[in-house]
Amino acid sequence: MAQPSTVRVGTANTGFAWKKSSYSGHNGDCVEWAEAGNVVAFRDSKDLQGSVISVGRRTASAFLSALTGGQVRGSWL
Repeated sequence: MAQPSTVRVGTANTGFAWKKSSYSGHNGDCVEWAEAGNVVAFRDSKDLQGSVISVGRRTASAFLSALTGGQVRGSWL
């Protein structure tokens, strides 16, 4: 597996157009994401002013492919 790109952690950027999965429940327990050029950012929908994790588009794509392919397991899923 290729080495991941740099992961950045910061605070919410109000300039992002945040999106939520159509599979998300209506209880507010969701992860939102936003795209900005070659970067994809993720945040907790319950904490809009909280931390944001951003990674390169290729890293985000590889991670999401691993999730949907069943290659990532853990108690947080």
